[in-house]
Amino acid sequence: MKVFRILLAVLLLGSLLPVSPASADVKSTDDYYIWDIGPDYRFYEEIERFVYSGIIDGYVVSEVEEEDGEVYEYSYVEVRPNEQVTRAQFTKILVNALSLKEGANTKAFPDVNPAKWHNEFIRIASSQGIISGREDGKFYPDQYITRDEMAMMIYRAFKDTVTFQPSTRTFKDVPASSKAYEAVNKLTANGIIQGYEDQTFKPGNRATRGQAIAIMDRALHQQTGSVTDMHAVTDVVNRNIQEEQRLMKEQDTAALETLYHDTATGYYLSLALESLELTGDMDELDGTLSITPISTHSLDLIKVRKNLAEVRIDDLVYEVSFTSPELAFTIKVNASGTAYLKKEADGKWKIYNMVLDEELEDEEEWEAEISAAANKK
Repeated sequence: MKVFRILLAVLLLGSLLPVSPASADVKSTDDYYIWDIGPDYRFYEEIERFVYSGIIDGYVVSEVEEEDGEVYEYSYVEVRPNEQVTRAQFTKILVNALSLKEGANTKAFPDVNPAKWHNEFIRIASSQGIISGREDGKFYPDQYITRDEMAMMIYRAFKDTVTFQPSTRTFKDVPASSKAYEAVNKLTANGIIQGYEDQTFKPGNRATRGQAIAIMDRALHQQTGSVTDMHAVTDVVNRNIQEEQRLMKEQDTAALETLYHDTATGYYLSLALESLELTGDMDELDGTLSITPISTHSLDLIKVRKNLAEVRIDDLVYEVSFTSPELAFTIKVNASGTAYLKKEADGKWKIYNMVLDEELEDEEEWEAEISAAANKK
């Protein structure tokens, strides 16, 4: 569906059309646009992965602009990676990253208000043995988390799903008597945490949002996936492609929406649902659009971990034709690329992003070809 949306965007020749998700409980794709950092930021890929998969929401900022008498509202996300992160915020990120559910043995903390947003995440983390509070029995959710506290929580969360190597490096400011000694050394041995050039870890320093995301992402990519996960991942990608092709041909919009909810999450779900909204704009063009697969695609598992997976899609090629009184063209679109998936709390794998090969170059070629066809008319 991503190729369909890109094509429509080109077809509409850059016109600004108000687009909103088909479901009220799904965010707009605008709310995944990261504004305050770019690809040159050192943790950009990790942060983008967490935003696109819905592990973090970031800070959504909305603005309104007026153009040619029309008012447009749009949103974007500020991640603020250099800001310090609270203990409650870190707990939420960790629970979301691992898609954890509440276990049987939860611990109540006297300073955690059941009415607050963080109560659910703290309950889940405590039930999984990831947090136990401080010596006075409190959790201190609004205090900023320190680097040693972060290391201990990460280690407890991943110790059963990551194979840790023997420790070969220690930090002079994390002695054997430190409560974080085992966690810091184990995570360091696997490269999950790296410390500073002066051989210190600075355990008492406050962790930043960017550090928290990067360290957690490294741990996620060291988890072990199962054969069952491998089959489930390929099944959901195949289903997304094959059923989409059939339902697009049948023009069954309702079934397409159900398919996307079943096989997609985060950014990709929002993108797919907005694509369905764009199909309604075809009436304004008084034309007919057909998208026909002309090859048999193949899948190759790149990486399957316990909670994250990547799948290579090859030979996914479509013939796209559009005919109207003002414009007619037929082009081939190569929709091959890489699908990125996350396992949800219910155990289902879902696609959170689909990156096409050389997408920008393809879009420029499409625009040039379509513009040439329009000029001929």
